[in-house]
Amino acid sequence: MRDKTNGIYENVLFGLIGSLVAAFFLVFALDTPNTHSLKVIWLVIVAIITSLRFADWLYWFIKLRRKKYEPSRARNRVVLGVISLALMWCIYAVVFYDSMDLTELALTFAMLCTLSSGANSALSGHKRAAILYTVLLLTPVSCMALFSGISIHFYLGCLGILYNLSVAFSAARAADLTEESVKIRNENAYILEKMHKEAAQVDEVNGKLSEAYKQLNVTNESLEKEVERRTYEIRVLSSLDPLTQLYNRSAFIQQLSETAAKSIKSGHSVALLFIDLNGFKKINDTLGHKVGDAVLVEVAGRIGAFANDYQAGRWGGDEFLMLLPYADHETAISVANALLARISQPLDVMSNQLYLSATIGIAMLPEHTSSETELIQLADFAMFEQKKLHLSAPRMFSQDLFENLKQIENLRDGLQEAINNKQMYLCYQPIVKCKTKQPWSFEALLRWNFNGNLVGPDTFIPLAEQSGLIHEIGAWVLNRACIDASQWQHSPNASVSVNVSIIQLLDSDFIDILDRALKTSKLQPERLHLEITESMFADNKVKVKAKLNAIKARNVQVSIDDFGTGYSSLSQLQTLNFDTIKIDRSFVLNMHQGGEAIIRATLFIAKQFGCKTVAEGIETEQEALTLSEMGVDYLQGFLFAKPMVNDDLRRWVENIET
Repeated sequence: MRDKTNGIYENVLFGLIGSLVAAFFLVFALDTPNTHSLKVIWLVIVAIITSLRFADWLYWFIKLRRKKYEPSRARNRVVLGVISLALMWCIYAVVFYDSMDLTELALTFAMLCTLSSGANSALSGHKRAAILYTVLLLTPVSCMALFSGISIHFYLGCLGILYNLSVAFSAARAADLTEESVKIRNENAYILEKMHKEAAQVDEVNGKLSEAYKQLNVTNESLEKEVERRTYEIRVLSSLDPLTQLYNRSAFIQQLSETAAKSIKSGHSVALLFIDLNGFKKINDTLGHKVGDAVLVEVAGRIGAFANDYQAGRWGGDEFLMLLPYADHETAISVANALLARISQPLDVMSNQLYLSATIGIAMLPEHTSSETELIQLADFAMFEQKKLHLSAPRMFSQDLFENLKQIENLRDGLQEAINNKQMYLCYQPIVKCKTKQPWSFEALLRWNFNGNLVGPDTFIPLAEQSGLIHEIGAWVLNRACIDASQWQHSPNASVSVNVSIIQLLDSDFIDILDRALKTSKLQPERLHLEITESMFADNKVKVKAKLNAIKARNVQVSIDDFGTGYSSLSQLQTLNFDTIKIDRSFVLNMHQGGEAIIRATLFIAKQFGCKTVAEGIETEQEALTLSEMGVDYLQGFLFAKPMVNDDLRRWVENIET
């Protein structure tokens, strides 16, 4: 019992910090003037309870943890503190429910779910406290949401109830595992203590009959074997993924290290398969985590059937690893193909017949690397490259992939200093008026000269997004374009168009970056056009709409780029605030094969919304003439000019004016 109480105390501190931080965030991070005073009172009570619990934790840490003590009182204090905090969170959710907007309600649900999930490990030593804590946190507010009569609240309530049940079940399971682990540990302690007593008795009766010595040796040997068996059971418990019963990440790496050492010593190779499931996220999102967990268990069983002696592991989420000792290329490919076929067979899970596929990357040791960690990275990279190509066959890591990996790493490293080294610059492509062919706007296009080689935006923009550098680069592009446009004496009334990615747009600092760019450059907001691809509207509708409204409030123009290639509906477009629609080059190229009908439909939509239209990729006079007759407002393409740096742009404008 002392071990379970110690375990609860050891996890208390992180729970206290997380709960207090969450409370401060909900009270001060959200603008709720009508209820702020009550929330502050609530926060004070939470802080008092937290302080008392922290004092209790300090008392345990300083006075009790290294001593033998009566655990029931200490455990009761912890449980009382936990339930008190759970009641305060329950009171918060119930009392302030009617005053919450959707954002605050969603955040409150998220906070409660996080606190509930955290209780799994923190309270794993006390099953009833863990379950009661979870029920108090989520059940009341979820029930209120279920019967609120508001559809989105109803869904939140359903998710809350489902998550509550899942966490409660998980808490019960974690508590059972903890109890079993503690039981085994206590039994070991008892056995070890008994062994020490026997050893002490040996010292006391030293010199007695040899038969007594023999019997004592037998007893000691038996006890040592029992200790070894119990220790092995504990090691196995800590090495397995609790859901799939495959090796967890750390245990698999240890197994890989041992197998690699043996194989290298014997002159054989080792194949590592990195397996990523396709379609699992959809199942998890649509059918729920319970079905998703059952699917993972079934797939893990199929993978485990191909592996011997625990040579398969769960890397995380829906990713798995399989180790094939003494395997060559052909063997690894054959096993991977057989595994793909097995995973692709129908799954009967909870009265649902489901279908999954997988993508597998393979790396060999020592052929590709002698490092176990790098072996996993190479197999992962091979899988990722195959997944990008949407190919079903397994992919063996190769020198070409390695060179590609090195190139990507070099580009990613170079991207870190590209702006500071002045390797990035802007080109501008004119957008001309359809009738007069005079410049109306100039689109800013980013270029990167990396060590004398021009790297295309299709290559470095995804790298910037993956590494998080897109925020810094995007801010630089926006600021540079505004400064350049403000200094265009050749076209003082022309606008500048800047492309904005979804990652930039949804960044919490984007509007501040926009304001600084306008303030620094002194560019009139009406002369700035932000181009946003249509695909952004498929997700994040609420956030995108809010950002567009904030942009339009500053009189900045908004253009929808690549219109017709995304998935936005007319009902979505109707709620958004934009000024220009850009017709994609693909429709211009296929005007005689259905593209004309799409362009005319786009022109009709633009007219209904009161928007201007720009046709991209114009390369021939006939295309320009046809689009002009159809009613397009502006044209852009190589027919008029290629992207140019500022000096060339000035000369181009001077030439068309003369």
